[in-house]
Amino acid sequence: MKNVKYIIIVVAILLVIIPLSILKGLEYKKEKIKEEANIVNEIKSHYGKYVKVDENAILYNKNDEEVGKVTKDVILKLDEINIDVNTKYFYIPELESYIKYENVSPSEEYKKDDRFKNYIYFNNNIKTNDVTNFYDKYGNHLYTLNKSFDFKVLVKDTDRYGVVFNDELVYIKNDDVKEIYENINTDENGRTSIKTLLYHFLYNPAVQSCNEIICQPLSQFESHLKYLRENDYFTLKLDELEMYLDGKIQIPQKSIVLTIDDGTIFNLDAIGLLEKYECNATLFAITRWVNPAEFDSPYLDLESHTDNMHNQYECKGYGSQGGGILCLPEDKVLNDLKTSQEKLGGSKYFAYPFFDYNDRAISLLKKAGFTMAFIGQADTDGYSFPNKTDKFKVRRTTMFSSTTMDEFISYLK
Repeated sequence: MKNVKYIIIVVAILLVIIPLSILKGLEYKKEKIKEEANIVNEIKSHYGKYVKVDENAILYNKNDEEVGKVTKDVILKLDEINIDVNTKYFYIPELESYIKYENVSPSEEYKKDDRFKNYIYFNNNIKTNDVTNFYDKYGNHLYTLNKSFDFKVLVKDTDRYGVVFNDELVYIKNDDVKEIYENINTDENGRTSIKTLLYHFLYNPAVQSCNEIICQPLSQFESHLKYLRENDYFTLKLDELEMYLDGKIQIPQKSIVLTIDDGTIFNLDAIGLLEKYECNATLFAITRWVNPAEFDSPYLDLESHTDNMHNQYECKGYGSQGGGILCLPEDKVLNDLKTSQEKLGGSKYFAYPFFDYNDRAISLLKKAGFTMAFIGQADTDGYSFPNKTDKFKVRRTTMFSSTTMDEFISYLK
């Protein structure tokens, strides 16, 4: 009887202890699952198809060995991944390396600039050192990879080479180049000269009037853009023109530069036409007379035509129409140029009012930070030449209301 009581007591205790143990085990498992879920959510909060590097970070290979570095704020494209509690790295296919998940944050997808795809390769290659640094066009460091590369040369700059890596134009400084050698990268012959076309007043006859010969109705302007688009012309931006004139890039035969002066009679529908036909142009704006904010478009750049020196005969006896830049006091000219640059959010390129220039005007433009300036057709039928043309005397051919389509096409040669 005594044994029976003992057994009953033991069973009763077990009936209490076992459920408690099971409950504790379940509670522990539940907490563990919750903890792991929090970890996974934390890792996922750092992941995106595109991510921005939060701080300068190290790049690794699959063996957890350091293979390079990446700079803060660089945008990276990540490989798709199944994230779990053991995930420590995200894979960057374009760099063939890994980055710790805590070093990045999701970012908006960015549009890569692909204008370089219009350039022609030089018949040169470079081989880099065993450690290679990559920079953007502004000289900002992007990443370092601990390996040597062999690249075709797309841009020959003063102290660096432009190459294509990860479908982007990036730069390698001369210090990272151990060899440059000849290599047949293309049999395409680039242009040996470039013509710049000049439009003035683009207007809609239905709502505007302009009876001067330098006025062009929108229909005429559209016919030009339509031809350029349908015949695959590359319309250069002015920084590309400058690079071409410096011998830094080669451009295809079908290349042209479009500029527009003044902007005082400029129907904004013209911007829509540039966007419709995906043609780039530059408007030289008189900033005292127009509001630069009205001309916002990825296909239209604004540069300086002075702030308020586009006035006839301020300098009588100078040039054809006596523009103020020719003789006004130096401080007044520089102040005007500075004001124009500020209103434009910065400007490196300039068009002389009335095509009038002299050595003094060129000197003041350089002092103000301009690197290139435009005149009229002058003595070359509007053509400019790499490593030959004075960049402060870039020629342009004027478009007139009387310009025929055949004449326009002839200007493209």
